[in-house]
Amino acid sequence: MKTMSFQRIVLLCLGLGALTVSAASRPLPPVDVEIAKKAWGAKPKANETTKSFELRLRKEIYTLASKPANKLEDPEKWKLLGYLHDVPWAKLPKSWKSWYLQQMPNPRLTAEQTSAILDGVSQKRFWEIQPKELDVYLGWAKKNVPNLRERVVHYARKRVGQPYEMYLLGEFPFELYDPQPLFELSKSDCVVFCEHTYAMALSSNWKEFFATLQRIRYKNGEIGMLTRNHYTEADWDKNNSWLVEDVTQKLGASKLAHYTEKIDREKFFSKFGIGQGIPVEVLHDEYIPAEVIPEVANKLKDGDFVNVVRGTGGSVWVGHTGLIAHNDKGEVTFIHSTPPKVVEVPLLQYVQENVKKNPERAKKNQAQFLGMKFLRLRAEELER
Repeated sequence: MKTMSFQRIVLLCLGLGALTVSAASRPLPPVDVEIAKKAWGAKPKANETTKSFELRLRKEIYTLASKPANKLEDPEKWKLLGYLHDVPWAKLPKSWKSWYLQQMPNPRLTAEQTSAILDGVSQKRFWEIQPKELDVYLGWAKKNVPNLRERVVHYARKRVGQPYEMYLLGEFPFELYDPQPLFELSKSDCVVFCEHTYAMALSSNWKEFFATLQRIRYKNGEIGMLTRNHYTEADWDKNNSWLVEDVTQKLGASKLAHYTEKIDREKFFSKFGIGQGIPVEVLHDEYIPAEVIPEVANKLKDGDFVNVVRGTGGSVWVGHTGLIAHNDKGEVTFIHSTPPKVVEVPLLQYVQENVKKNPERAKKNQAQFLGMKFLRLRAEELER
């Protein structure tokens, strides 16, 4: 123990970089009194010699860096971060880089430190990144992928392979009816996938992303069980007319199928003990039948919103959603979250495969694939 203490004192006085205090502990950052003077605005005390002043700074750097991170008081943490901010990035040990990037607010990161976060994102699957990393990536993508439609496809493809899970989101902590959180980066269902993709594409930082996501998920952006867009065709499509335009009738299909649907919100909300008195809505809508979709496929644009229409026993509704893209072959593709993960498939392949499954679904009294509605991303208006 005496020998170790002596070694510490010698290293401290010499100010050697990347100090190692023991085999069991992590290497310490470089000890540089000139950086500490600047970062902390430190000055000698009255009657303090230059040598004593510098020794005091070395000791303070050493003490802060040697303390376990979870034992640092808040003022100590910020003092240490302020010092590390000005240490040359290449000289920081890897473990310190990781801790620093996790703790330092993104606006205070240098360009080199921001690049380090982007490098970290590139080494992960996109659905494994944290909000802090997404905050940086959103700013990068807004500059480097300036076209909104391209950004929608960019974010959609970044999440191909993301695990699927149904009923992911709620209003917690704003309300307690559904204790699920207001966002989810690691998993998705079909609607969550589309909402998060649009919100990412429209945003340049986390604050914008979160606010935009709630504007998409709720009528007028007002968070609540009663204002959430539960019904795609009756709520989501209508309340997001600022984001997308229903072009189902405008695509020039030779045939449209019309249907009537009763939206009983009072019944839907009754299990939560809310929503009493909401009248039943009779919705009149249309879609492009499966056999006619090939006629309009080449008129679809990247980022368009797809409503998959299903039905059984005379009832018709929108039961799935996804986004339009184009692959390197020029094919129109469908990117969507479906068990067990997000996939991208040629749109017409998806249509054909689901038409083939209909006879078996009918035998089992399961919902059958009937066709699609298409809503155009208002890219030009939103970019202005």
